[in-house]
Amino acid sequence: MSFVGDFEAYMPHTFNEQPYGKAGVLATLDEAGIDACVLFVGGVPDDPRPLNAEMLEIVAGEERILPGCLVNPTMGQLALDDLRRSVDKGARTVKLMAARHKYRLDSACVDPVLALAKELGITATIHSGSELSGCAPVYISALAQRHPDVTIIMDHMGYREWVGQAVDAAIANPNIYLGTTLIAAAEPMMIKEIVNSGQIGAERIVFGSNSPAGVAPHGVNGIRRVGFAAEAEAQILGENFKRIYRL
Repeated sequence: MSFVGDFEAYMPHTFNEQPYGKAGVLATLDEAGIDACVLFVGGVPDDPRPLNAEMLEIVAGEERILPGCLVNPTMGQLALDDLRRSVDKGARTVKLMAARHKYRLDSACVDPVLALAKELGITATIHSGSELSGCAPVYISALAQRHPDVTIIMDHMGYREWVGQAVDAAIANPNIYLGTTLIAAAEPMMIKEIVNSGQIGAERIVFGSNSPAGVAPHGVNGIRRVGFAAEAEAQILGENFKRIYRL
């Protein structure tokens, strides 16, 4: 089997009333046949700094885990300081969750975060959803236009109602990759239809599981069973991940 990378997994202390933590993350990777993942904290507190620090300490030295840093841009300089500190300790990407932190992704408070991501040479993983949540793909598109040198992975690729907007955003911005979190497990044919349409190729789509809430084996199997050509399947499941994270 070719390399499989997961751009978005989480590490809650408990899941489904059972202990999870690092052991749960590694067990999920093994169950799904995933070689490496980008990992975020298991929760979206108003101030993510303590959870970021805890997770970075717990996963330090684990070769299969590339830690990420969740930031709340409304915290201003405090958020920037935490991102820089987290990258110094091994974080490989910054995560933006506007739906929980209550800002619009195209608002001015996000620009310093993306500017720092460029300086630090890291990617940005950005939650997508509705306009009401502040996470519409059109907002991500506007942000990407202002920061063309930052690689952005749009999680959920606008799933479900905003997939068309997500594709348009990726067409308009070559720095946007579409992430398959949830959609790979639920409706992978939508991903294949996008590739077959010729609008966005497999080289711009990145596998993510959203585990443990997303069932990682279902996501991997969704991509494998939908009938992609071998090269496209390899790109989506792992080759794009390796290129983005320079593995």
